[in-house]
Amino acid sequence: MSKVQVEGLNFSYNQKRMILKNINLKILKGEWVAVLGHNGSGKSTLAKAIVGLLEPQEGRVYIDDLLLTDDSAYDIRKKIGIVFQNPDNQFVGVTVKDDIAFGMENLCFSREEMLQAIDFFSSKVGVESFLEKEPATLSGGQKQRVAIAGILAMKTQIIIFDEATSMLDPYAREDLMKYIKKLHEEGLTIIMITHDIEEALLADRLIVLKEGEIFLDGSREQVLSEPDKIKEANLELPISLRLANLLDEQSNKEWRDSLWEYTLEK
Repeated sequence: MSKVQVEGLNFSYNQKRMILKNINLKILKGEWVAVLGHNGSGKSTLAKAIVGLLEPQEGRVYIDDLLLTDDSAYDIRKKIGIVFQNPDNQFVGVTVKDDIAFGMENLCFSREEMLQAIDFFSSKVGVESFLEKEPATLSGGQKQRVAIAGILAMKTQIIIFDEATSMLDPYAREDLMKYIKKLHEEGLTIIMITHDIEEALLADRLIVLKEGEIFLDGSREQVLSEPDKIKEANLELPISLRLANLLDEQSNKEWRDSLWEYTLEK
């Protein structure tokens, strides 16, 4: 069953340059998909179109087989949430507790439901000790966790991470990636927007955008076996695979195979 389906999507901010060109894709229930691309490739625009923050010039977006329209947007936002690069842009509450509650209030959850969800999901993401704090006082990693708690509390089954690790230090980034992996193991559908191919390798499937079009789409093994196309999309292979390809040229098959196995470990 498709959780997300995009058909013939075209988008432009100024009618002069198309940012997205004839995007067609299906994302299945429980999949972890990484959308890769160089700056300006259209990956963040695609994320915003999928959640209904941007209206395409042409094409359709379906979430759980429900067509995204002005009339259906309210119901669709119960199903899908987005965590942005800078979580400060999505904080509206005076306290962490208020912020987690905000989405549920908009969806008319009862007070009892909200209190139960705040307790459960703040504990689930490890921010239960921050509930009375102002979001601005938290670290980058803690803010991302609060944003995730607010989305999960709305009972969404699809989460988009739009460059959500790019402002984090290496430790907070590793921590967040471990948590995304845990969410995926629990059955959530994950769409991760990134320019970092090392990060993307944790996903089941990679989609590479180039100049607003889908340039590559396949499993990690399939995409990584196209090094020339990855380079053409202005992305770099992981260091381990660059070394593997160098060893392959020198006919050192054993070391090359070891580096491939290392690269694909999740």
